[in-house]
Amino acid sequence: MASMKTGAMISILGALISLTPVIYFLTLPLDSPTRGILSQQIMGLPLMLYFTLAGAVVTATGLFIFMKAARAPPEIAYPSTLPIRSMPRVRATPSTAVLAPPDELVTEIEREIEKIVQLEEPKAEVAPAPEEAAEERPTIEVQVVNRGQDMVCPHCGELNPLKSTRCVKCKKPLYEVGEGEPRCPVCDAPLRLSQRISEDLFTCGLCFSELRIPIELRKEIGLE
Repeated sequence: MASMKTGAMISILGALISLTPVIYFLTLPLDSPTRGILSQQIMGLPLMLYFTLAGAVVTATGLFIFMKAARAPPEIAYPSTLPIRSMPRVRATPSTAVLAPPDELVTEIEREIEKIVQLEEPKAEVAPAPEEAAEERPTIEVQVVNRGQDMVCPHCGELNPLKSTRCVKCKKPLYEVGEGEPRCPVCDAPLRLSQRISEDLFTCGLCFSELRIPIELRKEIGLE
């Protein structure tokens, strides 16, 4: 491990030797005397280039040391200071405090869990409370005497298909209906929109179907 660290430090030092003069040269003013010294020719090469070559040599040396230490066998590259001794595996007993092999210990734990599960009493299932029978409402049928063919929009007068809820022309809702409110058996519009045309005969306010509405239902929807 020490050889690898040494190689890495030498490589970093070589990189600093190569790059520091170049960076320093680039930051100098053009008329600086130091810039002229670094640009001075020695044996046909600038002085600054010699620093770069020297740093490259140092970096290569550090990399060589690092790679050599990395390729060394583990016992050589990472020497251990203390010998590793194998610990004997001893099964645990109630009277001793030694450790048992992991596989046997897991088996003992599984056996104890099975005993606990077998001794646990099954929980009594709670029977669901009986639902109260909903009060049945007597069915009141509306008799269709004359069936309409279209629904007329109360806003713009446009004809719409039966069972429509919104006008195809003005896009407005044809009607508003409450939950459980009696409806026309032909177009599903609320029966409260019906108009009386005789004593027991009514016409739907949207599809103009002729309907015979029982008196009980008429009282409920306010037609009486």
